[in-house]
Amino acid sequence: MADLIVWGIWISLFVISYFVGTYREKAHFANIVEREKKLVSLPALSMKCPDDRVVVKAELVMGSVVIGGDFFKQVVANLASVFGMRISVAEAMVDRARREAVLRMKEKAVGADAILNVRIDGLKIGARNKITGIEAMACGTAVYYAK
Repeated sequence: MADLIVWGIWISLFVISYFVGTYREKAHFANIVEREKKLVSLPALSMKCPDDRVVVKAELVMGSVVIGGDFFKQVVANLASVFGMRISVAEAMVDRARREAVLRMKEKAVGADAILNVRIDGLKIGARNKITGIEAMACGTAVYYAK
């Protein structure tokens, strides 16, 4: 009977984690899309400044975020890695982290005309083969052109 209770607790955690994690992920993606629409006019590029433009100000801007994985994602990722499969739950976490880091970088470049030389870096957070979270950092040079 005790084993049945323990299994019930683990299955309940797994199911609850799936629904809560899915809800939070969808809400975060919706928030990202809304903020991306507001910042669409600020380009973030991996190129140098055009020679024909006069830059009056340039500054380093960066944004970083840590996205944690829920219990459901961790279990699915571990199962997928055992069989050498694509870990789609981790791909969604990486996508959210990258987009959020770029948005945070753009939000710090208030009034800039462009962000040049953008670089995005990421790393996994966790012990050994377990991914408990993903960090992403975006940095670039915010330039302000002469009008």
